[in-house]
This record gives sequence, structure tokens and C-alpha cells, in this order.
Amino acid sequence: MNNNTYYKNQLEELKGKTIAIVYIFEGEDAPGFNHYWIWKSDIISGWLNAVQELECVPFILDVRTFVQKAMNHTLPHIDFVVNLNCGSYDLSSMSLVPSTCSFLSIPCIPCNAAAIILSENKKVSNLLAIADGLPLPPALDAPSENGIYRPLNLGNSIGVKKGICEDITRDGTYQEFIPGYDITIPMVYNPLINELDLLPPLLYLPDSRNPNWIYDEAEKEKDYRAYMLPISNIDNSTKQALIHFAHIFPIQTFGRIDARIKCNEARLSEAILQQSLSLSNFYFIEMNSMPTIEKEDSFETAFQTAYEDEDHSMHLCIKTYKESIKTPSLNGFLLSCSMIAFSKAKFQNQ
Repeated sequence: MNNNTYYKNQLEELKGKTIAIVYIFEGEDAPGFNHYWIWKSDIISGWLNAVQELECVPFILDVRTFVQKAMNHTLPHIDFVVNLNCGSYDLSSMSLVPSTCSFLSIPCIPCNAAAIILSENKKVSNLLAIADGLPLPPALDAPSENGIYRPLNLGNSIGVKKGICEDITRDGTYQEFIPGYDITIPMVYNPLINELDLLPPLLYLPDSRNPNWIYDEAEKEKDYRAYMLPISNIDNSTKQALIHFAHIFPIQTFGRIDARIKCNEARLSEAILQQSLSLSNFYFIEMNSMPTIEKEDSFETAFQTAYEDEDHSMHLCIKTYKESIKTPSLNGFLLSCSMIAFSKAKFQNQ
């Protein structure tokens, strides 16, 4: 049996599984549930449709109900949990759902509590990057016009400030600003090779072509998706280094690495898209173990790019999924890959 046929059989075996979608809702007022970001209905519905797409059984509930039912032993049988409790100011409560899943021995998608703590805390993820040999922007110990501050635990580019930051002792990182391009590298478990794999890296190219442009909170409020352009290639040593780094957290299902590509030119150019991405001009910014999955985002762009590129390592996997499922979607693909990743890991550990 070849890997392609085996993958199709695995998709069949997923049918009938119960998938809990656990979210945080706007009206929650518990002290530990103070969030800067709440998953919106279109994001939740994307995962609900994915459950239906795979012919699984959905079970939708909020975080408070999930935890209370878990502690009262009133949860029905659940095979997997999709954790939509993101954007918490407190990393401890952000890890509540995967910690509960661990207590119940239920696989949590996309990651466990350790991955959240290690990735969302930027100082910790930076230390891990240094230990693993990934280039980082130099740290600054004094205010500088060429500095950039990033809050310790906040995502969505909230609180990012470029330039002089007087209070560099507050929680966050203060580093030298790297002129150039913001890039993001989505990754997902590839069932055909039984390994984490990279989707095409995406580069953000601003209309201004200004190398001092950053993808901050203000820019994210605009129609930024038009800037996302796939980088044509990534050299193998860089690819393996990034996958090895992701395993440290550990990323098992899907995640995303954000970085900066250095550019010494006065004006940004699309010519860089034809160059192979390598660590020679690469600067790690952050690891995202709970990336937002929504229409026209980085994952969907990279997903479609890999599907259209017959030479990409994820092409056959995505093609097989699209041919095997009646109404295939990105969420369904990520959900199926995640479920298979956990199933294989459980089998290998037995």
C-alpha cells in the first residue's frame, strides 16, 4: 500500500469521531478570562464546517462550561478538542483548555499547554531560538531610534512600537530594528511523510516599498492580505532548521513562524521572491503555536500556493485531500492532518 492510499484510508477512519470546539465568548467576565482577542463567529463556523466536512460529530461549548463539565465528569465522549481560547492577557489561563485536555487525556488541537507557554512568551522563545542557532535581531539595552519593542505575551502585533522606548525594563523584548520584509512561514503535519512540513513562506510587500515598514497593529486593521506574496523556494538546510526548531516547543499539528528578512536597499523589490529563503538574512521574531485560521489569511494563501505547485512537498497531500473530500476546505485539511498526527503519535508510543 503506497502512502497516498494509506492517507485516504486514514481519512476514512476519522469519520464519526467527536470533535469538541471550545471557545471563549464575549460575555465572559471571570478575572482569569481577560482577553484582548475573541474568536469571531466566522472563525468558529470555519471549524464547525470542517467537522461536518470530515463527517465527524461536533460538540460546541465555551471554556467555562468545558472545564466545569470536565471537573464534574459530565462531558460526553470526546475524541479531539479544537481549542479556540486564544488572546488571553494571562498565559496561565490561555493554557486552561489544553491543560484540562491533558488531565482528561484528550488530544488538544493545535497544541498543548507547554507549546503555548514556550511560544507565546517572547523572551522564552527567543532564548530557545538562540540555543537552536536561529539568528535574532540584536537585543538593545538602551533607548534607540533604531529599536523595536514587542510586548511579552501579546499577539496580533498589539503594543508593538518602533523607535525610542524609554521603559525598556517593562515586560517585553527591545531589539534592533531590521530594515526589510516581514515574512511568515506556516507549517502543518504532512501525513504522507509522517512529519511536520512547511507550507510556502509568505512575504509582506507594502505599497510604499519602504524597508522601514512593519506589519504592526495599525497595518493589520487595513486590507493587508493583498501584500502576501509566496517566496519561490526555501533551501533545504533552512527548512530542516525551522522544522527542528518547531519540534522544540513542540509543534505537532500546525503553527507558524514569523520573521524578518534583511534588506539594505532603499526600496523594497519583488525580486527577492525569486531568491531561495535562507538563514543568511533571516531574523526570528516569534513562534505562533495557535495561529488564527480564517479566509484569505496566510494559511489559506500558502495552502493554495502549495496546491498549485506540483514540486512542493505538500502538493500531493493537499491534492489527495481535495480529491477525497466532497467539500474540501483549509480548516478541514488542518483538522484532518492534526487528528492523524495525534493518532500516529499514540500508535508509535504504544
